[in-house]
Amino acid sequence: MKGIGLATSPSWYCSKVSGCNVNGLLAFGGRNSIIFLDATAEPPVFLGWICQFRNRINSLAWNVNIERLGCSGDEDGKVHVWDAETQTVIAEKQNIHKNKVTVVDWLCSDVVVAADDRGHIFTWRFSHDDVQYFHPEPQAVTCMSCSPHTSTNIAIGYKSGLLLVFDLSKKGKVLHKLRGHDEEIQSLVWCPNLTDDINKPGDDCVNERDLSRGSLASGSRDRTIRLWCLAKERSLSTLRLPTSNSSRSHGDDQSARSRTYLTLLWPKNMPNELISSSHGGEMLQWSLGKSGKGKYQVFRAGVSSSTHSRTIFNIVQVSSDTLCSFSMDRQIILWDFPALCSKSTIPTVGGVVTALAVSSQTGRLAVGCGDALLRTWNLGSSGSFYDVQSFWQGVKAKVTAVAWHPVKEGWLAYATEEGRVGIYDVLSTKGPMLSSSYHRGTIYSLVWGKPCSVDGSHDAGPWFFTLFSCGDGVIFQHNPSRLQDEAEDINTLIRTTNNLKLKLPMRTEIAWKPNFSIAAIGNDDGSIELFAATSLRLVCTLHAHCKIINCLRWHPEFTQASSGASRCSCWLASGSNESDVLVYDLTAVLDKKSNIDSGTPSEEARSPRLITECSQLLSGHKNRITSLAWSSHVDGLLASVSYDGTAQVWNALTAAPIANFRGHQNRVLCVEWSQSDADLVYSGGEDYTVQSWRVTEQEFRTPPEQKSKSKGKHKGSKRHHQPTETEAVKASTEDSEKLPAGQQEMNNVGQLLEEKRQQLLLDAGKVTAEKVTAREVNVVSATEAFVGTGGSFGQQVSEVASSAEDILPEDLHLTVAVSAPQAAVESEKISRHASLAGKPKKKKVKSLLPVCSGHDNRGKHFAYQDCILLSDLFYGSETVKTEAAERSSHLGLFTDRRGIFDLLKTEGLHHQKMGNIDYQLLLEIWKGNIGGTLKTASEKNCLSDYLVAVASISSQDPACWRPVCHQFAKQLAAEENHQRAVLYLLACNDVYAALDLLLEHGMYREAVALGKCRLSSRDPVLVKIYLAWVCQLSKDGNYELAAKCLLAIRKPADAASLLAKRADAYCLKVAAHVCTRAADDGRARAHVLRYVQHCRLAGNLQEVVDTLGVHRQLKGYELACTVQQLLVTQLLHLTALPPDTAVARMEKLQYLPEFPVATGNATPPGKRNGKHRSLAGIQGETDI
Repeated sequence: MKGIGLATSPSWYCSKVSGCNVNGLLAFGGRNSIIFLDATAEPPVFLGWICQFRNRINSLAWNVNIERLGCSGDEDGKVHVWDAETQTVIAEKQNIHKNKVTVVDWLCSDVVVAADDRGHIFTWRFSHDDVQYFHPEPQAVTCMSCSPHTSTNIAIGYKSGLLLVFDLSKKGKVLHKLRGHDEEIQSLVWCPNLTDDINKPGDDCVNERDLSRGSLASGSRDRTIRLWCLAKERSLSTLRLPTSNSSRSHGDDQSARSRTYLTLLWPKNMPNELISSSHGGEMLQWSLGKSGKGKYQVFRAGVSSSTHSRTIFNIVQVSSDTLCSFSMDRQIILWDFPALCSKSTIPTVGGVVTALAVSSQTGRLAVGCGDALLRTWNLGSSGSFYDVQSFWQGVKAKVTAVAWHPVKEGWLAYATEEGRVGIYDVLSTKGPMLSSSYHRGTIYSLVWGKPCSVDGSHDAGPWFFTLFSCGDGVIFQHNPSRLQDEAEDINTLIRTTNNLKLKLPMRTEIAWKPNFSIAAIGNDDGSIELFAATSLRLVCTLHAHCKIINCLRWHPEFTQASSGASRCSCWLASGSNESDVLVYDLTAVLDKKSNIDSGTPSEEARSPRLITECSQLLSGHKNRITSLAWSSHVDGLLASVSYDGTAQVWNALTAAPIANFRGHQNRVLCVEWSQSDADLVYSGGEDYTVQSWRVTEQEFRTPPEQKSKSKGKHKGSKRHHQPTETEAVKASTEDSEKLPAGQQEMNNVGQLLEEKRQQLLLDAGKVTAEKVTAREVNVVSATEAFVGTGGSFGQQVSEVASSAEDILPEDLHLTVAVSAPQAAVESEKISRHASLAGKPKKKKVKSLLPVCSGHDNRGKHFAYQDCILLSDLFYGSETVKTEAAERSSHLGLFTDRRGIFDLLKTEGLHHQKMGNIDYQLLLEIWKGNIGGTLKTASEKNCLSDYLVAVASISSQDPACWRPVCHQFAKQLAAEENHQRAVLYLLACNDVYAALDLLLEHGMYREAVALGKCRLSSRDPVLVKIYLAWVCQLSKDGNYELAAKCLLAIRKPADAASLLAKRADAYCLKVAAHVCTRAADDGRARAHVLRYVQHCRLAGNLQEVVDTLGVHRQLKGYELACTVQQLLVTQLLHLTALPPDTAVARMEKLQYLPEFPVATGNATPPGKRNGKHRSLAGIQGETDI
């Protein structure tokens, strides 16, 4: 964390998760990090953090003698020693009990003492890696403090209220056992001075002799503070927290006690003063020599800072006149100790930072977080650098998007993970205005824009704006003046304005141009659509991405570096689930739109354009792009953040990387430029921080290379990699070569146990309820191989055997007897008691159509060939149809009734060959051949109950058996016997119910087969079945099979679009072929251009020429590619370069020139927009 930002919130309910060294350097634990704060600076500065931990930090402590060293403990039972100067971990030790470490402290310069939640205490001399364990009490340790006077004495508080003082030099001998608290002890502090008295009023005064044995103060959940005299082993005084009448501590006594956390601080050189927390975030100073109401004073708020509003967990002393406190309200407050008032408030973040937005009017930075708080940071405040306001009313969930009103100062819109939308006026004290409409899922984008309608009825003047929210695939328009009304779905307006009847894509992002003349909408298929303001008329479609659009950002209309309008004012940057950032120069598109709006153009001129290439490709990130931000100071300066954990600054004019920020320790989700400083950028992410950094101070220019992550490496990971048998044998062989002979033999024994376990698992599947047997296996006798090893090897073998036993199924019990004194395994008795009285293991249902399934699972290449066959069969000439029909016997699901009958005949012969006679008979019944099926079953003596039931179809009185068949079909469906249920429904001649049953349980292939056999080819139910199958296949990513379904229902355009989602060369070629056969020239040209671009980047120029030669309207592109091919040849001839190098140099010509499609003439060379453009820089666009 370089520079000043918002850090991770300190951990809650930890007795010692913060500390300060003698130099005023504060350290506190937040999540799995340790953050360092220079509390002596004005304002306080975050100096860095240590993020090498994988678990939550529960405690930390500074070394008293070595000011740069500290220690910490985490929930995984690990204790760490770290260096604050280098911000690295220098030593680490795992608690052998692997329980959560609750508190740590330093016993001396190189000895750390730690305690866990099961009562174990251990000391670790990290310089010699020497560990000692103690277990005096079997209960959780809640707090601990080492004596500053006697280096071997330590006080420990327990959850039950017990307080023990140990002498670790005497093997953990208990010196004092103190009882007095009724509930858990939350804090322990030693008196800092042994020479002064604690002036206690009354008869019992503490003298210097008592103090020479040490004095201790403890705070408990029972809301009392006790002062202990160790010489007399009793409590000298009891201080009770005052009853608070403030609104902070409302509620009954029991709930107030549960919210109370009593932490203590005994200031240095002030034995008569004690600092404690109190109810609702109050902090008290106790005067131990006074009584009555004057024995304590309450800390108050300062001039430019506030007090805590919720429970305080830690109080530390920074200097003689400065204290620091950490609270549940996610604020760190520095206090003026002599004045008893706050002097500085430092806000922190308690959740994932999901959204940032800078107000152009006030310069405030809005921060959306996962802790259900909406924050605004006044970056230009003169009173306090950390001038942050928090808003919680009406939020109640993770804030996922924020947006400032373009005109009204202080209006801030926010959206939440639950789909809610609200508007805050941050300059007033009123609550939020909430929209009555909400999304079903998370809202990812929120922008202000011009009101849109068909007739312009929403237009209430140039300064009126509506709010657009994007989530769960739709975009709602909210009227801020009538939020109680239902929001409008703009898809309805888009359909009406553009006369669209096809299904619209899922909306994922929306961005309005700064002058609000045009809106860009991103979709889940990677396309970006540009709509004109107010009416939402489609102007242009950008389709250079292949994956879902995550972020869109328009370049500002004006920048501080430009005297007038920015030369990049028509630029649009986009980021998707791909790792590249694309920048489009849309000057020509917007100029055309302006001409259309000002005149009466022809219908051809009004038709939307399709652009398949970008102007600049910014490559460098190693994972998906999550957010983008243009600089308002310099033209073409773009910041991007990614899942790779870095923020990148680009010069979009030259596509050159400028700086890369690597301060985040997790995925980065949002980025914004400062409005007042051209060199300052803010970013936030999953590490719970908002970081501010300067572009010119960054060491790196590009993101680092991604390291391959091994699955299942860490204990806490949810998924564990299961190695294959080959990998396991290879790893075992490699490891055995590095081990001594004894260890190798032990591994061999483990392998024998593993082999036996596998055998038992195989045998377990064959055991029945009547056959219960026991087997004895003699594993190995290894006495001679391990003479002199003692009992250690026997213990290791026991562990191996027990681990093998743990992973056996419940009905297998493995008993291993190990002879430890001889360090060998003499015999191992394995007894198996299997009781299979329960339900038998379900068998996987065989496919009814294995031949068809086998063809569909051959791979993408064969699926593409099937799509070509279907397009030829449906749209080709008679000769082409005849040739395609001869090779499409396996495509009966997608052809006509004759095709499905031929397919079912082939499937039946296959079942007959494999001995599945029941499946063959079932398919014959589906075809309607009931009589022939019954005759065949009678001849082969394979009649069954369902065949007899099917025979009732010929009955004369169906009123009796039809309801019974329906009921039996429901019963079979409930028992997951769907195929028999379908038969009984067919027996009732209820084909539609049978089809609904198959669709309900995802048996789409069977539904298609049955529907094509029993229904008319014009029945709309067939289309419904295919579309349901397409939806499921699209979710599963099986676009090839989905394309075949769409071709079956004569939707070639949709089929081609699905195929093009793969974005590889061959699938684009197939998509173009399908569109060409279906006479859809516009889409065919788009797919051809994308295919040509892939071939050019791969250096396959001949394929480009061959492909373009088929499409006469693209002859201009053929000319450009031929010229490129000649250039490559000349490079090879003149420079004698290797072919790969020459092609690589030519790959820099990434984009094709622009040619009018109607004439085929190339755009003449020269200047465009006042700037010379070479062949490599000309953008490829195509009119539709």
